[in-house]
Amino acid sequence: MNRHFVSGVLIYVILSFMLSGCEIKEPTAPDWNLDINLPFSQKSFNIFDILKRSGNIGFDSSENETVFLFGESAYSRKFGDDIRFDGYPLTNVKAVSTFQIDTAVAIDDSTFIRKAEFINGVLSFTFYNNTNENYTVNAVLKNLFAVSGDDTARIQTSVGSGSQQTVNINLQDYFLLNSIPDNRLKLKIIFNSANPVPVNFSYSLSEYSVKYIEGKLKPLRTGITSDEVTDPFGSDVPQGELNFAHITPDKNFLILKKFNDMYNVDFSNISITGENKNGNKVRLKYLRKGNPGDPVDSVFTLSLDSDKDSVAYAINESNSNILEFINNIPKVIRMTRYDVLNSGYKEGSVRNTDSISIKLLIQVPLDISITKPIVFSDTADAGISDEEQRKQMDFVNSMSFNIWAENHFPLKTVARILILDSAFVPLLAISRIAGNNEDSTVIVNAAPVGQDGTVINARTSLFSATLDSLQISSLKHMGKIIYDYKLYTDPDLIPPPLTTVKITGANFIKILSSGKIKYRTNF
Repeated sequence: MNRHFVSGVLIYVILSFMLSGCEIKEPTAPDWNLDINLPFSQKSFNIFDILKRSGNIGFDSSENETVFLFGESAYSRKFGDDIRFDGYPLTNVKAVSTFQIDTAVAIDDSTFIRKAEFINGVLSFTFYNNTNENYTVNAVLKNLFAVSGDDTARIQTSVGSGSQQTVNINLQDYFLLNSIPDNRLKLKIIFNSANPVPVNFSYSLSEYSVKYIEGKLKPLRTGITSDEVTDPFGSDVPQGELNFAHITPDKNFLILKKFNDMYNVDFSNISITGENKNGNKVRLKYLRKGNPGDPVDSVFTLSLDSDKDSVAYAINESNSNILEFINNIPKVIRMTRYDVLNSGYKEGSVRNTDSISIKLLIQVPLDISITKPIVFSDTADAGISDEEQRKQMDFVNSMSFNIWAENHFPLKTVARILILDSAFVPLLAISRIAGNNEDSTVIVNAAPVGQDGTVINARTSLFSATLDSLQISSLKHMGKIIYDYKLYTDPDLIPPPLTTVKITGANFIKILSSGKIKYRTNF
């Protein structure tokens, strides 16, 4: 009994001591470290994005998804008043005042006209009277007819003693018509006076242009024409220096075309100059007369026969300097030339509203080397829309920031990534922080290529950096991301004997940027 009592007392004393020496506290929650991934941007682009899906870029899925660039420059003209003749010089004729003559007035030594309609020109007759008698003139031009009414052209005038009288016929009011091509105006003229007196007269024909002429036209050279075409390869051709490996076979031509039946046309002394964005000029060289075996020259002549509506002159690397011309990537192509009508000196016709054109067509696959980088820029919307995540960033002192790139292009890429607010105020050059380069860039190596010049697998790159609290605060205001790229070929990654790589429709590059923040929370 006593032993149980003592034990109870001891337990009581011990418990009393323990309770009196401890302070009871409220229970506390455990601490947790949480990671939050913040995706900032994801961007990818292909060759069509670089060229802005220009109408001047094509894609051939049957040829290993080959991408090609093509250009067109067309130059057309209407003859207008360029069908021009020199006229005929002053010619003197003597007759008797009581004499009727049938004669002819030459209008050209070598052009035999069946029909002609005129734009301008003046046929002048001057009658002289050095006698004491007056005389009258009645004349008809038997093959010259009025446009209005079809009446023959007539001359009726009086010439006083000791005077002269000039009569002008404006050819624009008349047309010339012969049943057989002729180079003369047929003139019947009657002089009358009280007494026979000697009569002198002269005629001349000024320079004239025709609306329409039919017959045997002497070879006629028109005036020099100059024309230019801007952006023949589209307005989004990238800046840089490209070297194309070759042109697309059987796709490159100089095409001559006429839109009406007319004499044969020689497009003469053609000079075609391409000027790139930097002002560098290259002249296209071609066969001097368009015939195989001709020497190649920067001034050449091409012919379109009268019995053909069009003709295509093939351009290749053997008969031209087409690769040199294309590698300059012309921003403007200028052409000068003059045209020669009827160099074959045959019967035919031409109207001043008739038009002719010459077109340069070029197609070249993107099998290239790039010695001066292609520059390409893009802008994307970006930002952190999750309000809770934005709040958590206020309590973060550092962030692990990553840029991940997957390159399916056979091109080395130098990328600069700038973060801006929605008003385009710069906040961070994130690529400088991640790449640690003074020019604020990261370098993504080219994807490797096989013996055919196409990509065999992708190249991936990862760039990481740690952002401090000030930089993290800037990210909260992010609204835009600007990507600036420079693309060029890396000779070290091109297997010999190749010197170029092929761009296909399957090539692209993808760039992802994200951040990871760690913050402490409790429950």
